[in-house]
Amino acid sequence: MRLLLLTVGLSLLSVARAQKFLLTPASSQELLGDWHIVRWAGDLPIPEEKKTHPLPPFKFVRNKLNKLEFRMNLMKPIGCIQFQMILDVASQGTFQTGWRHTISVHFLPGKDHAIAYFKGKIQQTYQMTMLMGRTLEEDPEALSIFEKFVKDKGLTKITAPPHLGNQGPPFSSLHL
Repeated sequence: MRLLLLTVGLSLLSVARAQKFLLTPASSQELLGDWHIVRWAGDLPIPEEKKTHPLPPFKFVRNKLNKLEFRMNLMKPIGCIQFQMILDVASQGTFQTGWRHTISVHFLPGKDHAIAYFKGKIQQTYQMTMLMGRTLEEDPEALSIFEKFVKDKGLTKITAPPHLGNQGPPFSSLHL
């Protein structure tokens, strides 16, 4: 019962903060399709050499069990593998992983961009957020909203990752 109350409370807090940035909660149906990580910020301990690896696009699909699933092809020393993660709907705009991590996803105006946010405990408390877009085209309004969102979360470094097949600018970071 306490866990349910905590989840509902965190969801409501997430929704209240999202409204501050003109964000709307994402439904699993609206998320379906291809996406790109446009920017990300967080305090997860990611090795510096991994931060400069190009990122492939990812997608949200309905799997055989009719559940929302995150899929991304990753290059490993053994070859390309598909990373899959089922996301159960916890509440409007909030999803839960099999590891019981809660991820909120909210659309920016126009629904071509969204912000995904995770804060949870993995040995210690970490947070991670990303600006995701249906394309890699730069949207100054989306970037501005994301920068404000990152500052509001107390994070200080936004990373613009390189992308597979992208001939755009190389890896860069912005300190807030």
